[in-house]
Amino acid sequence: MNWNFFKTNWFYFAMGVVFLLYTVRKYPWLNPLNSTGKTTKTEKFTEAEPTPKSGAALLGFVPDASSEKRLDAAPANGQKAEAFLKRFAQVAVSERKKFGVPASVILACAYVNSEAGQSESATAANNFFALPCADAWEGETEQIEGDCFRKYESAWASFRDFSIHLSSQEWYGSLKKSAGKDWEKWVEKLGSEEVSNGKSMKKIIEAYKLHELD
Repeated sequence: MNWNFFKTNWFYFAMGVVFLLYTVRKYPWLNPLNSTGKTTKTEKFTEAEPTPKSGAALLGFVPDASSEKRLDAAPANGQKAEAFLKRFAQVAVSERKKFGVPASVILACAYVNSEAGQSESATAANNFFALPCADAWEGETEQIEGDCFRKYESAWASFRDFSIHLSSQEWYGSLKKSAGKDWEKWVEKLGSEEVSNGKSMKKIIEAYKLHELD
């Protein structure tokens, strides 16, 4: 090596070494002597990937893989189902705290009776429980295929009126005392009273683990 050339350009050599060291430290996978560099980067990427949550965790409803096949009788599934459950989960929890009916039962009843919010009574009248007008109803009404349904100004009003409707039934007090948080007893009673389809409600609650809201 020409020594005079080195002495003349030593500054550039030094800067090159510093740049090389900086690059290797910042991007270790570029170091040919580091065999774990690429693996480390892949592992970090894998750890950052979101993992699906089930049940009521963060209200991120995802069907239980073992129960998903039982949704064949449900009005809807997939993204529409999850969107509906996420939208009204907190409302159902609030109604449970005030009236004592398990949130899972309220939410499943709304899901089944409104076909996950797709029924005409839900879209045209904000009636998510398909409650008929009845003789004592003094609010707005909506005629759907010759039948009279209660009409509400908001979805929340529909949930509240449904809670009031249940609490006004003769069997409500005794059931609330005997069943408590036992959602299966509530579903059985609502089914026997033809308030909703009990079998479909049970499928929805089990598939989406709605009982975790109770």
